[in-house]
Amino acid sequence: MGKEPKSRIRTCPQCDYKTGNVSSLRNHVRTVHEKRRDHACPQCDAAFGHACHLSRHVRTVHEQRRDHACPQCDAAFGAASDLTRHVRTVHEQRRDHACPQCDAAFGEAGSLKAHVRTVHEQRRDHACPQCDAAFGAASSLRTHVRMVHEQRRDHACPQCDAAFGQAGDLRTHVRTVHEQRRDHACPQCDAAFGAASKLTRHVRAVHRCSPCKQLGDVAPGIWSHALLNLVQSGKGNTVLNNGNS
Repeated sequence: MGKEPKSRIRTCPQCDYKTGNVSSLRNHVRTVHEKRRDHACPQCDAAFGHACHLSRHVRTVHEQRRDHACPQCDAAFGAASDLTRHVRTVHEQRRDHACPQCDAAFGEAGSLKAHVRTVHEQRRDHACPQCDAAFGAASSLRTHVRMVHEQRRDHACPQCDAAFGQAGDLRTHVRTVHEQRRDHACPQCDAAFGAASKLTRHVRAVHRCSPCKQLGDVAPGIWSHALLNLVQSGKGNTVLNNGNS
């Protein structure tokens, strides 16, 4: 009996995953459905289903390497895939994955799946074993345990004594505290902020939505509402671009 053609598509018996490679299917079942994490980090408690993911973790978290620099801004990443995602979603503003239930759209299929699962299905399948918190994504649970219960601050600032639980928080700290960058400018006054979240809070608390005079501190979703009016008036492009940087 001859070998099966390599091009044959194989479907996971437990989900819709398809592949033409037998080993890829085995890896999928082992890591996704059996939840196996055979590759443990020698420097912390993290464990991964693939050796390549462990290597990337060590390189980016413990060695703090950022070998992949963005050609369009100052961002740098530990993995080429992260750089590709950054360029596609931030600079090209691509949102190819639209939610079938609302107007939300995402740059990554995984982000769309997480959105549907947590927002529309209201699923919180990942419960914390140490408290009552529950999350829609395993990564969110891991972050919660690491930061809240283990009080880990693995991302130390090279310029001061500050340390953070997430690499993104460290980058924000360096950019806003040491580089004094204020890339998120308010379109209605001279205020500028180092983080998009602070600009959002400022608009909600301080400004009215000019076209309809709604108050930011009492109207839910006023930021999206006001931003839509700004975009329609041609004044919101800077905010959109800054908010995704």
